Amino acid sequence: MAKRSIPFAIAAGLVFSSTPLFAQNFNNNGFFGRAVGGVRIDADGVMRTITEEDASDALEQTRANLVGPTGELQQSVELRLISLKGIRNAVQESIATGKALPEEVMFLGGLTRVEKIFVYPERNDIVLAGPAEPWTVGPNGTIVGAKSGKPSVHLDDLLNAFKTVESARQTGISVSIEPTKEGSARLSHLLSQNRINAAQVNWQSLEAAMRQAFGPQQVKLEGVAPDSHMARVILAADYKMKLYGMNLVKAPVSGLPSYLEMVSNSASKNLQSRWWMACDYSSIEHSKDKLAWQLTGKGIKTLTEVEQISSDGTRVAKGKADPIAKKWADLFTSKLDELAVKEPVFGELRNVMDLCVVAAIIESQGLEDIAGCDLASLLGEKASVQLNKVEFPTSLDPQCSFVRTAQGFLVSASGGVMVDSWNVIASVSKENDQLNTADAGKSWKNDQRVWQ
Repeated sequence: MAKRSIPFAIAAGLVFSSTPLFAQNFNNNGFFGRAVGGVRIDADGVMRTITEEDASDALEQTRANLVGPTGELQQSVELRLISLKGIRNAVQESIATGKALPEEVMFLGGLTRVEKIFVYPERNDIVLAGPAEPWTVGPNGTIVGAKSGKPSVHLDDLLNAFKTVESARQTGISVSIEPTKEGSARLSHLLSQNRINAAQVNWQSLEAAMRQAFGPQQVKLEGVAPDSHMARVILAADYKMKLYGMNLVKAPVSGLPSYLEMVSNSASKNLQSRWWMACDYSSIEHSKDKLAWQLTGKGIKTLTEVEQISSDGTRVAKGKADPIAKKWADLFTSKLDELAVKEPVFGELRNVMDLCVVAAIIESQGLEDIAGCDLASLLGEKASVQLNKVEFPTSLDPQCSFVRTAQGFLVSASGGVMVDSWNVIASVSKENDQLNTADAGKSWKNDQRVWQ
């Protein structure tokens, strides 16, 4: 990865605690249970791919608890307004009364992305805006837009983006799944002790021995609490990307072979490539008075670089990309829109990235003070909101693939996700004379309920 590489991965679905904020029908036995982002944590704390039975249970559980949108929220719109003052008031009321938040608050009015921020000093409010759809139950029990199948934006992720805004400034928010140094050294030693004769070797037994030597993989997490939904989303997205890249699971979209299928005749046994997903915005535009902001671009991309593995298991980034690995990374990026529907965790990861950028804009530009909108109960480490708690894995079974090449074995096992929201703002922000708060005009009356 690049010098300031901070991998960051994400899981799907919300798992709600039984705190007053999210009350009874949003608890751990309600919408989401143990299966999040197409993965689950078993009783031993090990993360595994969701089974058909898990997926069926998640669908049944979510359908049983989902009320669904009512009134104007049953219609898809290009721009729906979500008032942060209204969210603050709803959250404070939920805490005070112990009543559950309505679904329109939990799923932010059906937003499928946050594309704009509007500041209204005359209303003492900050408004998030973007395309919205009626929400329904999608793959693995994920809440998605009924029209596009893209994951709905979750209040829990917004609150986590606010909570982690300072850690995002200092270190970034990241997750990576990596082999241990000891495991890499054991694997290197095993291969050095075995003279491999293609005509005589028992490939099945050798690969089993290689996986055993490689051992469990480690999760590195930074900038976000491990028991948060955000951490679980970024981890699950990373995990899924690795499964596709390493040919452990076939991608659910056409035209996306695994990296190992692409590279089988061309790599050195001591080199391996790693991939990570990162923010990708072509620009962050703002009006001259900075009361209107717009995020443009895909929001997410896949990057790669080569690592050198020494005999003691040390991994050194080489600062360059293997051409075939780069081709696979670009192909994976081009397929992310399709993947976000088939595997909603990738869409949830993009939503998390959007929300982290939004939180960084609000904090870095002092929009709370400009609007006269007190968000102290939602923003920062001292926020009074009780966020949902989810299980985080204590270990991962070795998820790695081995490809026999002309020069030996290529081992593929590394990955990650990085959200560097503050750097995004600093690098791509620019003024747009055409952007202003009047852009929200048409939606004002249609979404009156969010203006509380």
